[in-house]
Amino acid sequence: SCFAENAIIRDVCSINSSEREVNPNDLADRCMEFLQAHPDCMVAFHYGPKCSHDDNWVIAHWYETGHWSGDSRGIEATGNPMEVEGQTRFLVNDDLKISKFVVTRTFTEWEQTLQKNQN
Repeated sequence: SCFAENAIIRDVCSINSSEREVNPNDLADRCMEFLQAHPDCMVAFHYGPKCSHDDNWVIAHWYETGHWSGDSRGIEATGNPMEVEGQTRFLVNDDLKISKFVVTRTFTEWEQTLQKNQN
């Protein structure tokens, strides 16, 4: 895994934007659920990833495109196009694992539906 055993995440755009500890396996599961919903997802970069000259932070400004063509987490696919973008900052520890990250992003229709169903 590219994540430290106990990574800290701050998703600035989520309902709860406070920092919280996350399990690397949960992050991998969430990524796989996203890819199941968007199997043709392509990631490209506006900028980055680039390392800071002062510390171990890495920053990337990215965007993803594809379609919501797969059923995931019990949510039926619509086939609608998907386009989201964001910026992620990673703090890399001495073992070259991500120990902390901050995400600012837009959400896919699938993520919005998932969040609505969880409320």
